[in-house]
Amino acid sequence: MTGTLPDNKQLIDIIIGALQKGEQSISSLGKILEENGHKMHRIMLSGYLKALVDVGILKERRIKPVALYSIAKKNDQDIYEIVGSVARGVKNSVDGDVALLLLYNVLKRPIFISEIDRCNVRRPTNFQYVSSDKRMDLIKKLAEAGIRISEADMLVRPNSQSDEFVLNVLVNFVESIIDLKKYTIPFNEKKQKTLD
Repeated sequence: MTGTLPDNKQLIDIIIGALQKGEQSISSLGKILEENGHKMHRIMLSGYLKALVDVGILKERRIKPVALYSIAKKNDQDIYEIVGSVARGVKNSVDGDVALLLLYNVLKRPIFISEIDRCNVRRPTNFQYVSSDKRMDLIKKLAEAGIRISEADMLVRPNSQSDEFVLNVLVNFVESIIDLKKYTIPFNEKKQKTLD
């Protein structure tokens, strides 16, 4: 028996109800939906969960090969989730390169590849390897924040980008944290033409 597909509100309620008990995998959520009389194909459920992540209702955490879902709280996002969200939104760029660029400029230090992985983006392609005598200090500092970094992890920095591109990416980053629209109005800096 396949059951019927619930309406959008009903489906969200079932998923949120299940996630209030803790994070769940796609398989677990599929079983819970089936127990509630709504069998969904795994691909369809995966797409639906991805959409809920994209609109900020759910949070996705990848522990390869599994994706775990939980309820997203606006202030619950860490730097990597925010950077990943912004990076995925930049058109015509490799999201991993954008994530590296953002992390490097915001944190003002070289970035470990596993930090970019935490952003849930592709691996960067436009970077340089960095050797640093502060590597172990940085690994220790990140461990204090609950972020485990392997001693074999590579430290990288982005290859140079145009100042305009960097500025646009940083503005997108700030806009993802703060609603800047309440501080400004559309302002056109073009000079008005005058009649002589």
